[in-house]
Amino acid sequence: MKNAQTEVILELTKKMNFLFGPNAIKTLDVNLKSDNSAVTEIDLFVSNLIKEKILNHSVYKSYSFFSEEEYDQLTFPSAILDPIDGTRELIKGRPECAVSLALMKTSEIAAPENYAWIYNPFSGFSLDSSIPFVPSSNKSQQKILGMVSRSEFEKGYFNFLLDIDPKIEITPRGSIAFKLALLASGACDFVLSLSPKNIWDIAAGSVLCSARGIKLYQNGVEIKNLNEINMKGMLLWAPDQFAEDLWIKFKNEKEKRMSESR
Repeated sequence: MKNAQTEVILELTKKMNFLFGPNAIKTLDVNLKSDNSAVTEIDLFVSNLIKEKILNHSVYKSYSFFSEEEYDQLTFPSAILDPIDGTRELIKGRPECAVSLALMKTSEIAAPENYAWIYNPFSGFSLDSSIPFVPSSNKSQQKILGMVSRSEFEKGYFNFLLDIDPKIEITPRGSIAFKLALLASGACDFVLSLSPKNIWDIAAGSVLCSARGIKLYQNGVEIKNLNEINMKGMLLWAPDQFAEDLWIKFKNEKEKRMSESR
């Protein structure tokens, strides 16, 4: 896939320069889909470009293509694509969006045959399954850094965590795929989301994190397979040493608020 990734990066960089570079020659085309979510010409360009690369690949041409911009039934093996995760950030020109591609032989997140790639078209940050990972040294005495969505952060959903545990720091970032790539690269300790996520949002990031010993939890229960298109509840990506404690804190806070509202 490395050659295909390089070709996508080159083509996408040219397109981005036309739209966002210092000598931009046009503005970004944005339309609304039937669910009122935004879709841009970049979303469609990347979806079509990567579909072409998949269809011409000796191994992955037999995979079903499941893109946010083109999908039917979820079947495996599958090429699961979010051409641009973080479309709102893209529209704003904020460098917090990402191409997110998971090539999954089965629905099992930890399956060794799976391959994932996440790429930020603004910064050039790129992470894929072929890149070796060296675990960092013991961080038990350091701050625990989590990344969350900007909208959930601004609504104060995580303020209680900061109040009850001085070791926790929370940083807002756009795009769940980009956050998961940062987590897999060692830039933070956990990623937490309270809003529903589609499989194309999280497949590649979950595969990359899994290879580094970082698991996905839904309401405190480890998720080992991605076989549903949409996931709801508290979604947490974290290593074992943080996961249970964070879930207990959230569960206790939820019960406390329910008790206070009675």
